[in-house]
Amino acid sequence: MPRKRSVALAAWGEEGLLLVLRPEEDPEFGGAWGLPAVSLEGEETLEEAAFRVAWEKLGTALAQAKPLAFGVEDRPRYTLELWVFEGRLAAPPKLPEPKPGKTYYAAFRYGHPEDLKEAARRGSLCSRLYLAVKGLCP
Repeated sequence: MPRKRSVALAAWGEEGLLLVLRPEEDPEFGGAWGLPAVSLEGEETLEEAAFRVAWEKLGTALAQAKPLAFGVEDRPRYTLELWVFEGRLAAPPKLPEPKPGKTYYAAFRYGHPEDLKEAARRGSLCSRLYLAVKGLCP
C-alpha cells in the first residue's frame, strides 16, 4: 500500500487555536473543522513542512514550531504517517487562492482544542493525536 507522509499544524494566534474548515467536496472529512496539513514534498524536512503549512494553507508565517505527536493509520487507498506540530502564528492568517491538486480550506476561525472532537469522531488522525497529547481524548 502506498505511504503518504504528512504534517498537521496546531497553530496558535492571539485569539486561540486556528481551526480550518475542509471543503464540502473533500472525500475524507468534508465540512469538518480541523487542523491544516500538507503532504511532504521531495526531500522536505518535517519542520520545513510545518512552516509550509502556515505559508501555503494559511497565507502567513510561523514564529515557531515544535513536533508534538506522531501516528500511523491505514486508510482505504494508502497508509498515512502523520506528524503534528504546534506553533505560534507570526501574523494573522488569510486564506490564499487555491492551487490545482491541493486541498484548500473554505474558512477559518479561532477556537479551542475541544473543537476538534467532532473531526476526531469522524476519523481525523491529526485531531485524535492532538486531543490525546492535550489529555482531551474524544
